[in-house]
Amino acid sequence: MALKDYIKQPIVHLSVIAAFCLIIYSNSFKAPFMFDDYTNIIEKSVIRDIGQYKDSYTLISPKANRRFVPVLTFALNYKLGGLDVAGYHVFNLIVHVLCALAVYCLTALILRLNGASFPYLDSGLTALFTALLFAVHPVQTSAVTYIVQRYTSLATLFSLICLIAYIKSRMTDSKALRYTLYACSVFTSIVAMRSKEIAFTIPVIAALFEFMFFDGKIGKRTLYLLPLMLTMLIIPVSILANKAPAAANAATLVMNPGLVDSTMKIASPTDMTRAEYLFTEFRVIITYLRLLFVPVRLNLDYDYPVIKSFFRLEALSSFLTLAMVFASAIYLRRRARVYSFGVLWFFIALSVESSVMPIKDVINEYRLYYPSVGFFIALMSVVAWIVQGRRAKMYAITALSAIVVVFCVMTLLRNEVWADRVRLWEDTVMKSPNKARPHYNLGYDYLRQGKVAEAASQFQTAIMLKPDFADAYNNLGDIYASQGSMDAALDAFKKAVLADPAFAVAYNNIGTIYDERGQFDEAAENYRAAVKLNRFYVDARLNLGNLLLKANRASEAAVEFQEVLSIAPYNEEALAKLRALQGLGQN
Repeated sequence: MALKDYIKQPIVHLSVIAAFCLIIYSNSFKAPFMFDDYTNIIEKSVIRDIGQYKDSYTLISPKANRRFVPVLTFALNYKLGGLDVAGYHVFNLIVHVLCALAVYCLTALILRLNGASFPYLDSGLTALFTALLFAVHPVQTSAVTYIVQRYTSLATLFSLICLIAYIKSRMTDSKALRYTLYACSVFTSIVAMRSKEIAFTIPVIAALFEFMFFDGKIGKRTLYLLPLMLTMLIIPVSILANKAPAAANAATLVMNPGLVDSTMKIASPTDMTRAEYLFTEFRVIITYLRLLFVPVRLNLDYDYPVIKSFFRLEALSSFLTLAMVFASAIYLRRRARVYSFGVLWFFIALSVESSVMPIKDVINEYRLYYPSVGFFIALMSVVAWIVQGRRAKMYAITALSAIVVVFCVMTLLRNEVWADRVRLWEDTVMKSPNKARPHYNLGYDYLRQGKVAEAASQFQTAIMLKPDFADAYNNLGDIYASQGSMDAALDAFKKAVLADPAFAVAYNNIGTIYDERGQFDEAAENYRAAVKLNRFYVDARLNLGNLLLKANRASEAAVEFQEVLSIAPYNEEALAKLRALQGLGQN
């Protein structure tokens, strides 16, 4: 086989895609846990003991954990390597490689059904560059290097497999193979929806593909799609089921307008309406498109203004631009089916997170991972259509290769930023200087490194930007206490409680200061407040027990130490205090 024929083989293309992924993410394995990795992995007890939810963790139970599949993989990572980040990154990279390979296979299938209408940039090269652009684009680091966003990459992977299986089932002549592939499509749709809610759209994309690329009687095709479409009920029913009485059934849940309305608000901050979120998302989607075309100034935590009126220039101009792109896809649906399908995929895939269901963070780069598949399919169809003639083909391949190399370098550099917590938050503060959260997180990491003055400065900035930032007040109080400025520390802790009356840690900190000053009544009051807010708060119970001992209330102190042991059976301090109390009782 000649070299030019050899390099056209799909196995070669797949190997090239995998190799590029491995190279550009080779420096990501040391990136630490970041941001909400803590709440979703480190602090989540189910990760350490998946068996505690063995009865409720099923794929189709309405009461099941909505993201059961990624949680199961996190538990597997923990079982194999504890909290060693390398194992988590290896798994994320494997998922990303499989996604890129699936993009290649899907694009090749689409071009095959489209009748190979690109004579110069053939279907193999078009599929290769579509997958490579998806694989190496620096914006994908937010879904790959950011460990917890395995939610997104897994949902994307199973959605891609679902669509590929559906297409293959429609293309095969064997009845047995057809229904096997169709069953695989339905199953992977369910698994995708148990990975992240964005997979809600994959049956819609499958239906879109059916009516754009296949022929046949409408009724028969609709009936064929029906089981796949029914999987869309999984997500809304499971959300509603966890908000409704246990006796409610699926029909009752879906027909309950109050519950449906509350579900629409499930991730909504109190200060943003659905209309305001939608107007803001018009501009956000334009930003997403800019990032896909020109991926500069990538940012972990964007400071993005909420647009409150449709008639603001930013909202209106963005809407008109998006409407023209959408209209072009509808207008060209027959003459440029691949382009139309890619554009409509992009909009449909974004619809869960960029429509009328408000999410606190209006923009996040990892939300582009799933929609970007459609973007790159549409983009490469335009490139392939433009290329006319062998010289144009050579120029196109050269330009695309150069873009891939540039994206590889940018991804490697971005992973270097992700590899260091302080560096990442310094980068974020530089790009979002007027947002409190990046300053707080940078201060927290400065504090971890012993840079106390720098940490205090960041917490003060965070408070200046967000005067009710309870965590920033609390951490600032810790710094003042460590420096012996107890009055300033007490003032900071009280401001933390004022900002968040349910902040148990701040109550405990106030209690410790009163305790050290001998103001035992005030100390006990704050310790009890902390325990009332969080009955599993071991430190507050120990502090309360020790305070009761000092007040010669041994029996009440014993109760607190016993409560500690019911939460943490091997707590050495509680065991020692109880042994001492028992010894005193015998004497």
